Order: sequence, then structure tokens, then C-alpha cells
Amino acid sequence: MNIENIKSIIEKHAAKTTSRFGVYFKDLKTGESYGYNENDAYPSASVFKVFVLAQLMKMVAEGKCALEDRVPMRESDKSIGSGLIRFLDAGLDLTLKDYATLMIIISDNTAADFLWRYVGRENIINDVIKPLGLTKTKVDLPCAPLCAICYGIPADTGYKEFGALAKDNYNKLRMTEPYLCTMDMDDITSPTDVAKVLELFYRGEWINPEVSAEAINILKKCQTNARIPRFLPEETEVAHKTGTMDRVANDAGIVYTEAGDYILTMFFNGNTASQEEYDMNSEGDFGADLMAEISREVFAEYTA
Repeated sequence: MNIENIKSIIEKHAAKTTSRFGVYFKDLKTGESYGYNENDAYPSASVFKVFVLAQLMKMVAEGKCALEDRVPMRESDKSIGSGLIRFLDAGLDLTLKDYATLMIIISDNTAADFLWRYVGRENIINDVIKPLGLTKTKVDLPCAPLCAICYGIPADTGYKEFGALAKDNYNKLRMTEPYLCTMDMDDITSPTDVAKVLELFYRGEWINPEVSAEAINILKKCQTNARIPRFLPEETEVAHKTGTMDRVANDAGIVYTEAGDYILTMFFNGNTASQEEYDMNSEGDFGADLMAEISREVFAEYTA
């Protein structure tokens, strides 16, 4: 693997977009790395769930809870946006591991909002963000208010009304505040910030090897695979988490290969694009396609 070739691949594809776009690559075998706008802040969308997972695992390691603990889902727990458990009857008796798994592998917003409240915003700040020096990261909001803000709809919008109201604003969000990362209360991060957490999981150094391994095992089950894993050989293991908002496409993960393993984190903020690109990207696929192509070429270079 030649790090200059990795740089060339990323810069070649980054030149195709006018959007704010950040990428970070790190060879976990040699420590070589390359970043492109890697320390800038981007809307994290559902990538914020990695930080929620980290805090949950810390609490497990400290004996404050166990992944086997069961907490029934209430009707009031149901959130807007992605996921499936909001369609199930209240009273569903889920374990904390169930909530964490659903939050990561299908990006279930109800599971994420439950865990965000369970672990606590202040604990995420004081136990994850500050100790790790994640200077571009905020995890201030659960999914329900975050989605409402990012789609320009009332904060009290219910999950049954969300889809129709959000659709009305799909072409009105360019350069709006939620996508400029300028809000006081926000969910944002950078390619390097989330990579720090992933590397700690990978090396078994997030609190202890057991909870680090549990986090990796959950991340490896991710089923939203249209970005980093999309064009990779079917047998390739990827521990990752995606994030999606209007024209925002993120993916942050670890790719496991016979040649070694590497981190690849990519954040595409399509709401900051030129008007022409913004209009062209109305379905939001441009960023996902760009990232999948980068992933394919980085994998080919790394394993050559």
C-alpha cells in the first residue's frame, strides 16, 4: 500500500463535488494516514450513534448496567425517521443490547433516542467527548428533534406525520443553519474525531477489551451497506455506521482485509453544494455513490 496512491484516489474523487466533503484514512497496521478536510465539522446524522454506543459500553464496563438488562419500550419512546420498532406495540421487552444493535445495524431512531436518554447527554460529553479531545463533536440532540430541525418541521412532529412534512421541504434546505454546523445545540463530528473512537474499539482500548469487542461485533452487523461496503468483495468484514439526512451521506468504519485493516471515515454535506449540484442531487445519491467509489479504489490499492 502506497499512501500517496490513497491520497490521489481521495483527491481525485473529492474534485468531483462542490459540497463540503471530508475523508480520513488510517492504516491500522502501520499507522500511516491521510486526511482531506478531515478536521472540519460535518452534520453527523446517525453517526452520532457511535458516541452513544461508546457511552453505553463504558457504563456496562463500570457495572452501572448490563447489556442483558431489559427495559420495555413505551409508546412515548417512539421516534421519527429511520427504524422499525416504532411500528411495534408498546411494551416490547427489549434488552439494552437489543436497543444498541437496532440503533447501529438498521439505524433505528427509536432505539437511539431511548439510549441517548438512558446514557445521558452530559455523560457522553464528560465521559467520551472531553476525555478523548473530540473538539469538533457534539451529541446534544436525540433523533426526534434533530430530524425536525434538519428538515425544517415543527419540533413536536410525530412519527406518523414526519414523512409527508419532511418531503415538502426537500428542495428548500440548501445552506440552512443545520447544515452549516453553526447551531449551539447540534449533532456534529469530524472524520478524525469518529476515527479516534473506532480505533479505540478496534484495539480493545475503549475501557476494556470485552466492551470494545462487543461494540465492534455490533458495528460489523450494520445492514446499511450502500457506501463503504457497497463494491467490496462479499466476504469483506466492515465494522461501520452510516448517517443520512437530506443530501447528507456519511459512513465511518473499519475495513478488515488479509493485507491488514484500515479506518475509512467519510462525510458528505450535499446541502452546501453549488445550486447546480444541489438540484442534481435531489434524490441524495451523489454522496453515497462518490463514497462507494472511493472505498472500492482504496480497498484495491490497500490489498494490491
